[in-house]
Amino acid sequence: MTRRYWNINLEEMIEAGVHFGHGNRKWNPKMAPYISAKRKGIHITNLTRTAHFLSEACDLVFDAASRGKQFLIVGTKNKAADSVAWAAIRSRCLLIKNGLAVC
Repeated sequence: MTRRYWNINLEEMIEAGVHFGHGNRKWNPKMAPYISAKRKGIHITNLTRTAHFLSEACDLVFDAASRGKQFLIVGTKNKAADSVAWAAIRSRCLLIKNGLAVC
């Protein structure tokens, strides 16, 4: 796998709310290394580690796409449904939106 540089900006991740995790009561202890703090009943995700793993995921997807692999994009959040659908159509991927297959 080739390592590439992806422009992942921590400030943009904060603006997007990436750092907000689940509530304190809904968590798996295996997630402890990825949690940096607890605030107002919500776990705060470690964005440095998240950016590192996101970069690795981008490398994997880029390599698979360059080999002609197909992807299935699953969107489960109503707020992001339009963005997910737009990205799937633009990238010519299969899409599942709110439990419905869209081709």
